[in-house]
Amino acid sequence: MENLAWSKKEKQITRQAFNKAYEKETKYLYNRTKEMVSTSKSPEDIWELHDFLTEKRKEVDNKYDYRYSVLIFALGRLISEGWITKDDLKGLGQEKINKIEQVAKFYRE
Repeated sequence: MENLAWSKKEKQITRQAFNKAYEKETKYLYNRTKEMVSTSKSPEDIWELHDFLTEKRKEVDNKYDYRYSVLIFALGRLISEGWITKDDLKGLGQEKINKIEQVAKFYRE
């Protein structure tokens, strides 16, 4: 993706949306982990928990990349997964919104 110029206001908007998504997703993972522990029935279940957390850690580390060169893709993915909405990005330029919506559509398909 070509280099897009991000205004100070756009940087603030995207950072807030990014932080909101991260908080929501990590809270979900925390609650899911607690649920997995509380429903475990055998010592072997700990390995299932380990595998789940390992997979999610890699996914989260990959997904929450705030470099401006990949920000359009990251935001589109977060919208497609429901961690943020288009309303969270109000104030961005229309060109950026259009590109983010295209990426979100791609991820949904």
